[in-house]
Amino acid sequence: MDSFIEHHSNSSGLYLKVNKILHSERSKYQEILVFENEFFGKVLVLDNLVMTTTKDEFIYHEMLAHVSLRSHPNPKNILIIGGGDGGTLREVLKYPINKVLLVEIDEKVIEVSKKFFSELSSSFNDKRVEVIIMDAIKWVKNESRKFDVILIDSTDPIKIAEGLISEEFLFNLKKLVFENSIVCMQSESPFYHIDTIRTIYQRFKKIFSNAYIYTAPIPTYPGGYWSFTISFQSLEYPKIRNYYFIEDLKFYHDEMYDAVFKIPKFLKDAIE
Repeated sequence: MDSFIEHHSNSSGLYLKVNKILHSERSKYQEILVFENEFFGKVLVLDNLVMTTTKDEFIYHEMLAHVSLRSHPNPKNILIIGGGDGGTLREVLKYPINKVLLVEIDEKVIEVSKKFFSELSSSFNDKRVEVIIMDAIKWVKNESRKFDVILIDSTDPIKIAEGLISEEFLFNLKKLVFENSIVCMQSESPFYHIDTIRTIYQRFKKIFSNAYIYTAPIPTYPGGYWSFTISFQSLEYPKIRNYYFIEDLKFYHDEMYDAVFKIPKFLKDAIE
């Protein structure tokens, strides 16, 4: 295998040269591949879709975590659904939180990440972290604990992750929030997955107090441009409420907070 191609449509996609295959296996749920690319470094692929690379992972993980945690005045108990590579967990742990609960369906993703992506997965060693290996769709039905911030760091909402954008799942998730909780989900590419974004946005508006979309450039994701959908239970509009100082960020900073919610007209028209 000297190259990897991820198809984004019938006539476009992502090409990466494969310098060396580091790992390949079929877990109970999906194909897992790790390889080296001379520009992007180590690449984690699930079911032929790029999940993360050592070159650009910081953009996705910082934007999913910090926009949400900046919006909450005092986040202490955090729920991450998915996120088996540990990147979002790493960012959350930069705050003085009490507890992070991470629910991941595929323990093999965590095992592979611990072996090949230590810069992400070292976060699992933190004493504040509890990991539950279970399908989150089933888990939320019986869970009663509440969380200040809920981050849905899932693969594309197909196959095993399809149910994570269903109304039933989101309704079950709602019982886990406080009056001022934040719920945020990665919501795909504005260029390739506009129908998915619209569905997530409309369901967030229906089930939670409100819904907003913000975006970020992520080079290895379809279109190089990614969206996140967020709900603020006690805010009428996005607002920074947490200025806890963190010095080792590479992409996010507070001056960009307001700007990321200024989405382009084509996206705004599509979701409304």
